[in-house]
Amino acid sequence: MLRQIRMGIVGTSWWADAMYMPALTRHPNADVRAVVGRNLHHTREFAEQWKVPNAYASLEDLLSNETVDAVIIASPNKHHYALAMTAIECGLHVLCEKPLAMSYTEAIQMAEAAERAGVKTMVSFTYRFMPTSRYLKELIEQDYIGQPYHLNMRYYTGYARDGKYMWRFDLDESGSGVVGDLGTHWLYLADWF
Repeated sequence: MLRQIRMGIVGTSWWADAMYMPALTRHPNADVRAVVGRNLHHTREFAEQWKVPNAYASLEDLLSNETVDAVIIASPNKHHYALAMTAIECGLHVLCEKPLAMSYTEAIQMAEAAERAGVKTMVSFTYRFMPTSRYLKELIEQDYIGQPYHLNMRYYTGYARDGKYMWRFDLDESGSGVVGDLGTHWLYLADWF
């Protein structure tokens, strides 16, 4: 049996709340030790809701007070590089949301640092694990529908209508805009299919 992986979560957004925490709390090998968020009051509420023992205002505070094996970085895009590099330099495994960094150069530096440190890193492309995507992949692999040459994929949300999500269209906040933030799901799925 695998041992439990002690981890910290950096970010308390709806994504951490809807995607990561439900899965981690159900997994027998996941031990979420702490959560980090910019607003400590909200971070403490998030930790209490998910029964996470500790809440911190910075990754440095978490690292000074906890023993973890890995971190999940689900923070705003512009913070991914600095947070991941801090974790990697401490010898921690890192799952980082996409886009990894604000530039190609930063992403390469992250990969090189992880290789030097001998840690595992990954990007979570959650749509690969959605039932519809898995079923479509199965149909392709069984040669039921043949080789796809054209894919028509859409992202049905109301992000552009809600001011709090306009950062996706701001290159200073998102790095590569909506294509890098959301479009990468479709690019990944197209390659995978």
